[in-house]
Amino acid sequence: MKRTEQAALIAARLQHALQRAEDGHDQSIERLAKLAQALTRGRKDAGLSSTVGQPVFDALARSMAAQIAAQKAMVELHEALAEVKDTTRFRGVRMAGLDKSDHPVPRETRLT
Repeated sequence: MKRTEQAALIAARLQHALQRAEDGHDQSIERLAKLAQALTRGRKDAGLSSTVGQPVFDALARSMAAQIAAQKAMVELHEALAEVKDTTRFRGVRMAGLDKSDHPVPRETRLT
């Protein structure tokens, strides 16, 4: 196998694993938000005071903050991988998800 083919294969595997990890973070945040909604609605439907179960909400807030921090670490991981790409034989390989614009927001899309 040629070096460029091997690099492309490795890049594809990395991109797939990275995308799945990022999707997992997004899914976790979404599920925590749904839990917050269910807890709030459940407390209201039960006719309980907003002071009831506050430790539950405090723990949920810590969990959400931890997930957001993990998501930030994924951004740092992207940057570190991009640096590796730029300093190795992967320099010429297109890596979806790693080749981000220097100005990511707003990002151009193909949506019309």
